[in-house]
Parts: sequence; structure tokens; C-alpha cells
Amino acid sequence: MRRIFTLLALCSICSLLAAQTVDVTSRSQNAALQDTARPVFNPDQVRLASYPSISETYQIPSYELYDQYWDVNHLRSRILDIPFVNDRLMLILIQAGNNPFVLPCVFDDITLSYGPDKKGVFHPGVDLKVEPQTLVKSCFDGVVRMARPYGDYGLLVTIRHYNGIETVYAHLDKLCVKPGQIVNAGDVIGQTGNSGNVKDYTLHFETRFMNECFDPQAIIDFDNETLSHNTLVLSPSDFNITPLDDTGASTAIPAKPQTTTPATQATSTPPEQPAATQEETYETPSLQRAFDGEEEYHIVQKGETLYRIASKYQTTTQAILKLNNIQNADHIVEGQRLRVR
Repeated sequence: MRRIFTLLALCSICSLLAAQTVDVTSRSQNAALQDTARPVFNPDQVRLASYPSISETYQIPSYELYDQYWDVNHLRSRILDIPFVNDRLMLILIQAGNNPFVLPCVFDDITLSYGPDKKGVFHPGVDLKVEPQTLVKSCFDGVVRMARPYGDYGLLVTIRHYNGIETVYAHLDKLCVKPGQIVNAGDVIGQTGNSGNVKDYTLHFETRFMNECFDPQAIIDFDNETLSHNTLVLSPSDFNITPLDDTGASTAIPAKPQTTTPATQATSTPPEQPAATQEETYETPSLQRAFDGEEEYHIVQKGETLYRIASKYQTTTQAILKLNNIQNADHIVEGQRLRVR
């Protein structure tokens, strides 16, 4: 009997030791995961990542949905019609075959939420309090549309995802991507900083659809660091739609301090965007740029040539080819919609 009790005691001691070992291992793994969330390099050593780039317009996410809008220099230079159905818009965030959602970065707290602040100034995203030089990652699979200095936003990256949603990451310290690069959820696109109109280290994060912003917390549960739901349902009241300014540029984050109301902000002229250096502005080869002036379109009729169409609108065939990203003037067909201005 004594031997049985002795064996039972030894088993109990071994079980306790094993539990402690698992607990220690678990804590060490969690610590390792937290460490990997911080950069292990000097910020001055950050270079553009060698992600693959698109070469044809069919690779642009939701290109036709956006009416062939792909502007690498402005956050919002055109007003588009949001395709509501009975005042509802439903989008799937993660579809089969896509990489899972990734939080944009490790953060300490939300310092400013979406919507009007106490002074009535509208804030188009959420501000996350971050440590300096924290890695910033793409939330979903997509293609980089913008990566450049942008007024009060500072260094900014905009990514268009395959469901048409765009995510915006601002006040960065370094850029690791350029327009046209294909990124997956979790790919590093930059690191946090305090560039632009902000003093503390902050990641300003926006979610947009068809150039209009909506509350990022409709997508992300920041408290639990997960998606709120995989199906996003929006209505017209969820968007903050404002006019374009005279330059066609998006209204930047308002300078602080400021006491204007949202209506005043919508019609006011934002601060002039700083001129980017050659290294900071990137062009995507063979892709359509945004064009100034009033747009005009033509439906190709049977037997029409590009030269005849250009003469009708007092323009050139080369200009129409460029506007529509067409390489060969003979590759137009009856019923095709061409932009002529």
C-alpha cells in the first residue's frame, strides 16, 4: 500500500512540473510573438520592399467598379457613385483563398475616433497611439495605390483591396512600398512615425469605398484586435461625402487647432500639398493617371475609327489612347466607351 501511495505522489509531482513547463513555454512564445511585432532594424535602413508589381490594368482591384479610377497622387480626386441596392451595400471582407485579416500595427490605445470631435471638426479615421518605428502592415490583400508625402497626413500609403475597399495609413516615418506593388495581408508597408500634422507618434488609419470614408470600426474590433464581422453592411448615412476642392485633391486632415464646423471644413481649401521629390513620387508603368478638367466620353459606333473620333472632339488619337490606356489604335470595337477628355 505504501508503494501505491508513493507512486501516486510521484505522479502528482511530475504532473505539476509538466504544467509549469508548459506555462513557461507558453509565456516565452508569447514574448517572442510580441518581440516580432517591433522592428529589429534601424529606421534609416528601411528600403522599398521587393513586392511584385502590376503591369496591366486588369490587375488593379475593382478597376471597372471605380470607373477606371487609379490616381497615384491624390487620395480623392473624383466623386464616384456608390452602388447601393435598396440603400444597402454588402461587402465580403475575407473570401476563400485570400489571406486572413491582419491588424495594421501594434498599438497602445485609440486617441481619436471617427467622426466630429468636441470642436465639431470631422475626423475621417481613427488615430492609434503607437511606439516609434512600429511595423505597419497591410490589413488585407491588395495593390498599393498611393505611397507619398501628402499634406497633413505626412507620409501616407493607400491600398486598394479586391472587394473595392481602400485602407489608408498615415503619419508614417518610412515607406516600404510604392504604387502598383501587390501586397498580401501582413506585408510590411512602412513604419510608424509622427510626420504631417501630429506631434505624438500616431498611426492615422482610414477605410474608404469609392473614394468616400466610413468608420474603420465598422470593420475592425480594435478592442479584440479582430474583424468585427466578415460581411460589411453599409448605408448612405455611413459615409461622409464632401465636395472636392478647386484642385481636385482630397481634403486633408484639418490643421490643429481649428474651430470650423464640418460644413465649413468641407468647402474650405486644404493646405497646399508639399512637393514630393523624385524618390518620393512613383509612377505605375502602363497605367492610367488621373486627368484634370471636365471628363467627356464617346460610345464607338459601327465603322468609326479612332482618328475620326479624335477629329470630332478636336483632340488627338494619342491623347485618347493615353486616356484609355490603349496601346493599339486599331483595337477599338463597336459599343466601346472611350474617354475623350
